[in-house]
Amino acid sequence: MKPQSLPGPAAVPVTPMHVRLRRHQGRFVVGGYEHVLELSETATFIWRHIDGVRTVGELGALLSAEYDVAVDVAVADVAELIADLVAAGVMTIRESA
Repeated sequence: MKPQSLPGPAAVPVTPMHVRLRRHQGRFVVGGYEHVLELSETATFIWRHIDGVRTVGELGALLSAEYDVAVDVAVADVAELIADLVAAGVMTIRESA
């Protein structure tokens, strides 16, 4: 699933109330009304740090520190993941205030 556009570093990912992270048979999945998606280890790390306040850039910095990758690469990876989750209907984004 390739999204039309990626959120910028100032975008704030928000998890809708009806979407939950669950562990199922040793794997992490997120599910809403219509979709259930399996998350990788890094996607689960990102999901767990989404609080409705942190920006894509801040999440990228956390990912960079945790997995020892360049910040710009981590921010780009976070933006792509968030865009995919938005396209699947299990996440929304807003611009930071």
